[in-house]
Amino acid sequence: MGKWWRSVARGWEGAVLKVLGGRDHVLTLTGKRELGPHYLRLSFEAPTLLEKVRPEPAAWVRFWIPDPDGGKREYQRAYTIAGADEQAGTIDVDFLLHEPAGPASLWAGAAEAGAKVAVVSLGSAPFRLDPEAESVLLIGDPSSVPAINGILRALPPTVDVAVLLEDADGFPLAEHPRLTVHHCEREGSGSLAAAVRPLVEPGCQVWAAGESGSLKAVRSVARAREGASKENTYTLAYWIEGRSMGTNRS
Repeated sequence: MGKWWRSVARGWEGAVLKVLGGRDHVLTLTGKRELGPHYLRLSFEAPTLLEKVRPEPAAWVRFWIPDPDGGKREYQRAYTIAGADEQAGTIDVDFLLHEPAGPASLWAGAAEAGAKVAVVSLGSAPFRLDPEAESVLLIGDPSSVPAINGILRALPPTVDVAVLLEDADGFPLAEHPRLTVHHCEREGSGSLAAAVRPLVEPGCQVWAAGESGSLKAVRSVARAREGASKENTYTLAYWIEGRSMGTNRS
């Protein structure tokens, strides 16, 4: 067992995940390419991961990102599976390029083909269309565009779908024949919820992911609509303004 794998196996966070049923899968980087100015798509060989995880819309995995400075610490960050070939055992993951850069975007920019990284599949909650939904409202920001794109590709062409993005004008969205797109600027934790209010309709299914404080306000608006339920309302914090999100191990 090499030094790299011993490092992956250590740490109390890793032990907790294993107790809960999580398992480390080793991915091998095979290539990467830019998706415009905002994202870097990394392609991986992931043979054992796809035995455990179905690449459903908005499904995500927890990466253990190696220390970009070469130390022993690893940083846990969750990323959406942007694409997968189950027969070939490969996945694509889109890394958001942002400033200041964190451990994940630094590693993604510097990693070369052949690099190894560990991921854990525990905790993912993929999108599933509520059969009773009359329409779908997807809410997010640059961090959740890859997940929103996965949902758009999976939605039936007969479903009305609206997307509301905060501070993400110009970010690429997947096509859908009944799609309408709305944008708003972030002016604080309440700006996204204010933009959501006129878009929420009775009978719509709401899916939202992004900054934690913004989603707290969005959740209140979404749950107050007529017909709201656990089955048709989903929110998940992808990041927290002012501090890093995720754990680390060494």
